[in-house]
Amino acid sequence: MSDPRMPRPTRRTALAWTAALLGSAGVQAQVSKPHRLVVAFGPGSFNDIAARELARYMGETLGRTVIVENKPGAGGMIGTEAVVKSAPDGSTIGLGTSSQLVMNVALYRNLPFDVERDLRLIGLVGRTPLVLAGKAAGPRTLDELLAQAGANPGRVTYGSAGIGSISHIVGEAFAHAAGVKLSHVPYKGNGPALADLSGGHVDLLFDGLATSAPLAEQGRVRLLAIAGTQRSAAAPRLATFAEQGLRDYEAYTWNCLFAPAGTPPALIAQLNRALNAALAQPAIRERFTQAGAEVLGPSTPEQAEAFGRRERERWVPFVRSLKIQLD
Repeated sequence: MSDPRMPRPTRRTALAWTAALLGSAGVQAQVSKPHRLVVAFGPGSFNDIAARELARYMGETLGRTVIVENKPGAGGMIGTEAVVKSAPDGSTIGLGTSSQLVMNVALYRNLPFDVERDLRLIGLVGRTPLVLAGKAAGPRTLDELLAQAGANPGRVTYGSAGIGSISHIVGEAFAHAAGVKLSHVPYKGNGPALADLSGGHVDLLFDGLATSAPLAEQGRVRLLAIAGTQRSAAAPRLATFAEQGLRDYEAYTWNCLFAPAGTPPALIAQLNRALNAALAQPAIRERFTQAGAEVLGPSTPEQAEAFGRRERERWVPFVRSLKIQLD
């Protein structure tokens, strides 16, 4: 309680300081427990690898353990909803992908959440061009693959991280751009799909270099093409789709961190600082370079939100034009 004998300006100052201290104490109390970083896809993908790298360095900055929790299924919807329904106290955050924040908006008629209303982006992480990987015993070049697929409509299979995932959408877009018919085989994450590709159980998979290149070096899969306007420094001998005739085809994914709507701005700012500090680490930048990925940070929450909106404006109409509608 303020002292009534104090002059009015001094009393106002004391009240302001008291409110500030109480607010600060509230923020500290809210973030005192360990953080949970939800990855909406299974272990083994670059999403999972990136999340674990971020968790390590963010934990050092925040002074608290950041635990990675995989919640795969429904093209990332299960993991996203888990974050949406969590308490907005900064203790649960999610690794967002283009599958969750863009593709699902176009694919699902009845999402159990609204991406722009129920989520708040913390900051951008990275952008990764995808590669087309084939089974080791399959076609040796993209031209051979297209010839095989053209002669056998629907018999060439491609795996994905699940219905509505980015590896599903870019697979459909590839078939559309190349004028061939492929059969989709969904998995609970690109990791299991890649395992089946290396075993020869599916023919193709769109994946990142971080996880597919080691298997290619072992001769267990064959890399056929990479997206982007130029070859990756991580795989300079791998030709782009454009070099091989598919000039208007794009296949990439991007990542961010997000929190439930209602998370106090002070906590979003704190998490943003920890994210940007992690992305500045040479070890993380080197890891991204090895994976053929580009670090998108540092960014502000506002820049991340604007980026997400632009991606939806660009991709949602295109995905809807593919006529892939899910319940």
